[in-house]
Amino acid sequence: MAGVPLPGIDLIKTFEGSHLEAYPDPKTGGAPITIGWGSTRDRQGRPFKLGDRITQQEADDLLMDQVIRSYLPPQSRIPGWDRLNDNQRGAILSFAYNLGAQFYGANGFETISRVLRNQEWHNLEAALILYRNPGSRVEEGLLRRRLSEANVFLSGTPGVSLSAAGQRYLSGGRTRDPNSPLSREAQAYLANRPRVTSGGAAAANPPVSPGSRPLRLTTPYLQGPDVQQAQAALVRWGANLVPDGVFGPTTQRAVIQFQAAQGLEPDGVVGSQTWTALQRQVAVPPPPAVPPQPPRSLPSTPATAPSLPRTLRLTHPFTTGSDVRDLQQALARSGVALVVDGVFGPGTDRAVKLFQSNRGLAADGVVGPRTWAMLQGSATPAAPTASPRALRLTHPFTTGPDVRLLQQGLTRSGFTVADDGIFGPGTERAVKQFQASRRLVADGIVGAQTRARLGL
Repeated sequence: MAGVPLPGIDLIKTFEGSHLEAYPDPKTGGAPITIGWGSTRDRQGRPFKLGDRITQQEADDLLMDQVIRSYLPPQSRIPGWDRLNDNQRGAILSFAYNLGAQFYGANGFETISRVLRNQEWHNLEAALILYRNPGSRVEEGLLRRRLSEANVFLSGTPGVSLSAAGQRYLSGGRTRDPNSPLSREAQAYLANRPRVTSGGAAAANPPVSPGSRPLRLTTPYLQGPDVQQAQAALVRWGANLVPDGVFGPTTQRAVIQFQAAQGLEPDGVVGSQTWTALQRQVAVPPPPAVPPQPPRSLPSTPATAPSLPRTLRLTHPFTTGSDVRDLQQALARSGVALVVDGVFGPGTDRAVKLFQSNRGLAADGVVGPRTWAMLQGSATPAAPTASPRALRLTHPFTTGPDVRLLQQGLTRSGFTVADDGIFGPGTERAVKQFQASRRLVADGIVGAQTRARLGL
């Protein structure tokens, strides 16, 4: 089974909320007594009781332990589960954590089970929002959770995206309606919500083959596997973007830069000429005649860096705004995968820390002038440390370029693991499997011996 999908942990933390003192179930007013991130039993399986208290670290550890032991194993019954990416598996993990680990194939879950079994991703949003307890006082909160799960799932799914109505709802405000428990925005979404269709792919999303249509910036953005293949080709040519299958402004800018470098008309449109040029083999530059100069010292505030409107960090409630969206887009351009939604939640916090670690900054998750300057490409990254460190599973998880190199080495050795620069349970499991296969002590710690056997 693949490792813990961290986008799912982020969703769970966003919607469950953390309570360090036990409280009664809101629905029953009594049992089950809940604590932490929605946990009802301790690590020995004993139910919590009113008056119990835990630390935040204990709450985080308890959540991870419950996910690994109770929530992830049942999902392995879903056909193709191990072939899903972290965003897709994370969205389903959040759904299972909210509605039951054994939901797949159970009574009342026929629609979502069918969509997952047949991989009807065009029906995923419509299927998820069915499970929102219509008419109850929790309907709007569940609607927002289901749409957030759909958004995370589909952001990792080429050729399919959240509906325009869903995007409007998630990015907008809430206007109370005195005659309804739902906000006016929720009512507007439900009036225009997608419906589950039968059969194969939706007619609105016909499959397209690479090169069969010109790719350009449109409203709404073009999406599909052909866009993703064009983006992957641009990355091979040195573009700094995430191949997410969505032709947005970043992709247009990369196309224009590529066209200008190839002597083509820089119009930002991937037509037949540009597509042909993208398929050519990238020339490998000769080694430099002289060794590169050591990096210059980094100025504290680069003069060319755009100013940062405010310091951004993880807060409760979450910070939102156009500057958060600009930050997320800059992180995506740097190669860190995340959902661009204008909300600084746990996923954005994790992405910032990963970026900071990869650039030799203090990985504190706070976006100040120095982190902002590096995101704008106006600061020189710090040189990596000369001596490698031992890598192991820690809380919070260890991150950095050395973790990413480790993951790449594991994958080359036949132990496929997410190449995300985060040493989580999935990476630890792959390390132990590798160590056992090489007759090393399978302790999950990457020291000098394990590193040498991996060729790192």
